Amino acid sequence: MKKNNQFLVATAALGLLIASCGTGVKKTPGGIEYIVHKSGSGAQLKLGDTVLVNVTQRINDSLLGDSRKMVGAPIPVLVQKPQNKYDLMEGIALLHEGDSATFIIPWDSLPAQERPPFGKKGDKLKITFAVEDKYSATAQKEKDEQLIKEYLEKNKINATKNAEGVYVAVTEEGTGNTPNPGDTVYVHYTGKLTSGKVFDSSLDSTLRPGMPLDPIKFPIGRGFVIKGWDAGLSGLKKGAKAILVIPSTLAYGLQGSPPVIPGNSILVFDVQMVDIKPGAPEAPVVPSKK
Repeated sequence: MKKNNQFLVATAALGLLIASCGTGVKKTPGGIEYIVHKSGSGAQLKLGDTVLVNVTQRINDSLLGDSRKMVGAPIPVLVQKPQNKYDLMEGIALLHEGDSATFIIPWDSLPAQERPPFGKKGDKLKITFAVEDKYSATAQKEKDEQLIKEYLEKNKINATKNAEGVYVAVTEEGTGNTPNPGDTVYVHYTGKLTSGKVFDSSLDSTLRPGMPLDPIKFPIGRGFVIKGWDAGLSGLKKGAKAILVIPSTLAYGLQGSPPVIPGNSILVFDVQMVDIKPGAPEAPVVPSKK
């Protein structure tokens, strides 16, 4: 799978986050009205935290977008210092995990470049944020390990965890040598979530309408694909078939690949190493002269 650099939904451009907890209509230090729907009991947030939030946007009562439907998972947001008058990060330090609140912003109070183009003077932009929890790479890794264990047991897959952390179950051994870094590999694949939902395949024309059903090719070990692919395919010989179960930290991580791959998704690939062609050897590193 090719890398994807994903961006947050349009709300991130506004620099908006949830403010403090409570009941009734309140105002942030910058004067933006907000209503707290639910006060969470989790840990308090602080600068530098990455929080997972669900976001709903409306103009007046018309729905503009819902991240649950658009992305399929909470959106990661880094807690930072506020950058301008309408930046709700000013209230982030007051929040706890589990809080939910709606902010009400006059459309014409936003800088012109940040206004939704279909609004008009007098309209109210309403953004609802629901903080699910804080992200921890260590906790996510532990969670992935447990979920992978359950998946392998449920599906009766006998996989071995390699040094990089990818679970590999070889179903056909193949012949010859495994690829070296820089070799071009030709791979057929079908990728799915642990739920069984297929999100991509080089063998299914319904997922790639109008495209030839050719194996993907790329130089292995050079960062052209997700880390889990480089790590999982490096141990396969030409002709080999295998199942790769890749932790989210070696796949698309916290950002995911919306809308088909939610953040923190474990990925499962059925792969076939169709061919391996030698690449150019790496140039030796020449020590610099002092």
